[in-house]
Amino acid sequence: MNFENTVLDNVTRKIAAKDLEDFLFQQGYFHAKDRFVQMEMLRIIASGRICELLDDSEPALAIDKHMRELGIYHYSEIESQQMSSQLSKQIQSYCDGVNKYLSKSYPIEFKLKGHRPQKWRATDCIVSIKAMAYLGLAQGQQDLEKMLFQMLSRGVCPQKINSLTNFEMGSVSEETLHLLKKVNFHNPLLPESFQFLKALPKVQASNNWLYKNPNGDVIHACDPHLEVNRLPSVWYELKASINNGEKSLMGISMPGVPGIVMGRTKELSFSFTYGFMDMIDFFIEEVKSNKFREGSSFDNFTVRREKIIRDKHEDVDLLIRETHAGVLDAPSDQKLLADGLYLSTAWSCRKDGSVKTLESILGIFNATDIKELKEHVSNVSISCNWLLADNKGNMSYQQSGLLPVRRGAGMLPLTAWEKENRWKGIHPPSVLNNFDNPSKGYIVTANNLIESEGFAKAINAPMESYRHDRIVELLKSSTTQDIESTQKYQSDLISIQARNFISKYKEIFCRHEKTKRLCQWDFNYETNSKEATLFEEFYRVLIRKFFSDHIFGKSEIVYCLDETSFIADFYGLFDRFFLKELSEDDQKLWFSEKSAEDYIEMAIESVTPSQLPWSEVNKLDMNYILLDGKLPAWLKIDIRNVPIPGNRATVVQGQVFKAHNRASSFCPSWKMVTSMNSDQLYTVLPGGLNDRPLSKMYKSDIDNWMNFKYRKNTI
Repeated sequence: MNFENTVLDNVTRKIAAKDLEDFLFQQGYFHAKDRFVQMEMLRIIASGRICELLDDSEPALAIDKHMRELGIYHYSEIESQQMSSQLSKQIQSYCDGVNKYLSKSYPIEFKLKGHRPQKWRATDCIVSIKAMAYLGLAQGQQDLEKMLFQMLSRGVCPQKINSLTNFEMGSVSEETLHLLKKVNFHNPLLPESFQFLKALPKVQASNNWLYKNPNGDVIHACDPHLEVNRLPSVWYELKASINNGEKSLMGISMPGVPGIVMGRTKELSFSFTYGFMDMIDFFIEEVKSNKFREGSSFDNFTVRREKIIRDKHEDVDLLIRETHAGVLDAPSDQKLLADGLYLSTAWSCRKDGSVKTLESILGIFNATDIKELKEHVSNVSISCNWLLADNKGNMSYQQSGLLPVRRGAGMLPLTAWEKENRWKGIHPPSVLNNFDNPSKGYIVTANNLIESEGFAKAINAPMESYRHDRIVELLKSSTTQDIESTQKYQSDLISIQARNFISKYKEIFCRHEKTKRLCQWDFNYETNSKEATLFEEFYRVLIRKFFSDHIFGKSEIVYCLDETSFIADFYGLFDRFFLKELSEDDQKLWFSEKSAEDYIEMAIESVTPSQLPWSEVNKLDMNYILLDGKLPAWLKIDIRNVPIPGNRATVVQGQVFKAHNRASSFCPSWKMVTSMNSDQLYTVLPGGLNDRPLSKMYKSDIDNWMNFKYRKNTI
C-alpha cells in the first residue's frame, strides 16, 4: 500500500478495495497508521486504566473508578460474544488491519511511556460505540436529572422544578420528596464535592437538513457539533471504492470503529444529529445489611469485582453492585455500605445495542435504496435524528436509540423495590418516530423536539429550537437552494435567541445607556462583535439573578454557569420564562414579587460592559489529545486562543464552556454539503488526516475550517 498515493488534499484517506472485507482491513490499517493515539486513548480511558498506563493521579483515579462503574469495557466483552458469524468475520477483518499496522509500528509517545498496546479486538470496537453513546449523550440527561433531584432534596419548591422542566417531570409526591431528602448522593453535581471526567470527548448537538428543489434535486447538509478543543479531530474522513467502483462511498468514520457513519454513496446520503432520547433513569434503592430491598425482603447484590492497577500507588479494589433496576450509585471502593437510601442507574445501552449498531453501520454498504437504509439506521443504539436522501428525490427522517419501556415520564426516580416501577424492556424500532417526503419540501433537525402522533414519546429535555428555526427561516427565504446558498447557511451567525430577547424588551434595552446599542445590533455573533459580548454579559447576569432568587444559592448558580454544561445544553428551560406566554399559575410561581421586566432591568443595571470583541471572550485552545496543553506554545503543536464565532443559539454553534472539570465546546466538527443530482460533495474538518504533530497532515484542514471554506470532492 502506497501511503502518499492514498491521500487527497492531505485530509482524506482514499481506499480502493476488492470487496467489503478488504475495505475493512484497509480501513483498520489506516485508522491505526493515522489515528492510533486517538484509538488507544479512548480504549485506555473507557476501560478504566489511566492510572495503570498513563497518569497515576487522584483525578485519573476518579475517572478510572467511574469508567469501571459504568462497565463499558466489561459489557463490551460480553456483547462481543453475541455477534453473528458474518459480522464477526467483518469485524475481524477490521481488527486484522489495525493489528497489521501495529505489528510494524506504533506511536513513539507510547514507546516513551513504556506502553506496548495490546492487539485490537472486536471488544474494542464495541467499547468505542458504547463510549460515544454515553459521553455527553446519556451523560447529559443523567446530569440534568441528578441535578433536579438534588434541588428537590435541598428543599427547592417541587412546583418550580416541574415548571422548569416544562412540566415533563410531573407532580412530585410527598413520599418521593421525603425519600429524596434521605438519599445518599454519590458524585453529586452541585459543588460540595466534585471530581469527574476530564479527558474524553463530549458528543452533543448538531444540525442537518434536506431541501427538495422544484426540479426534484435534494440538497443534503450536515454539521455535527462536537468538541473541537482537541487535535486530531474526532472524525476521520475517507473515500472508498469497492469492486472497481461498483460501490463508492465518502464520509466520516470514528477511528476504532469500522464503516462510515455519515456521508454518501452515488445513490444515497445519510447523516445524524443527537436525538435527545431519554435512555437513562434513576431509581431509589433501600440498602440494609449490604443487601438491597426487593418487595418486603432484601436480596443480595449482583457484584462485579474490578481492580484498578496503579503505577505509583497501591492498587484499588472495587465492588460494583447491581440491583434488579440498575447499577447502584454508591462508593465502589467500600466493602460495606451504610444502611440507607441510594440511587441506582439504568442505562439502556449498558449491556446491549452495540453489536446491532455495528451491523447497521456495515449494512449501509449494502443498502440499495432509501427504505433499506432507513431500516439499518433505525437499529442504531445511539440516540440520533437520521436524515436520508436518494438521487430520485426522496427524503426520510428516522429516529434511533434504545428507548426503554418505562413507567412515567422518566424525569423522577421511582422506588426500585416495587417491580412495576422498573423497566419492561426496550421499544422496538417500529415505534420510533419516522416519516418520508414531507409536503413542505424540507426536513430540519437541530436537537429540537421532534414528535409525531402515533409514535412512542422519547424526548423530555430537548435543546431549544433556535437553530432549527433559523435554518427554516433561511430555507424559506428562497424557492430554490444550491451548494453555494447551503454553505452560506451553514456559516450563519444570527442568533434568534438574542433577537427575541431584544425585540421583546426593546424599550428597556434602549432606555439604558450601556445597552442601547443592542437596539441597533444585527444579532450577528461574528468574532469582532462587541454587541455579542455585551448581550452574553447581560444574559449571564439575568440567569444568575433569576435562579439565585428561585432555585440556587449564588455560589451554586455561578458553579453551574462556569463548571457545567447545564446552561449550554438546556438554556431553553430558562428562556421560556422570559420569551413565551406563561400560564397564570406560572406567573404566580415565578413572578409574584418581581416581573420579567424587573429582572431584565436589574440585569442591565448590574452589567459592567467589558468592551471586548467576541473573539476575546469566546475562544479555545486546540490541544494535542495526549498531552492536552502541556506542550510549550513555541512548538506550535497546539493551536492557542482560537476565536470561535457563533454561540449556543446560532447555526454555527460556537459554545465554549467547562463541564466535569474540563474545558469543552460544541462547534462544527465536520461539514458536508451535497446535491443528490451530482456526484460532488463539499466537506471541511477541524484538523487533518492524522495525529502525528509534526506531519503536514496534522492540521491540514484547519485554515479552511476557520475561514468557512470547503474542499470539493467527488464520489
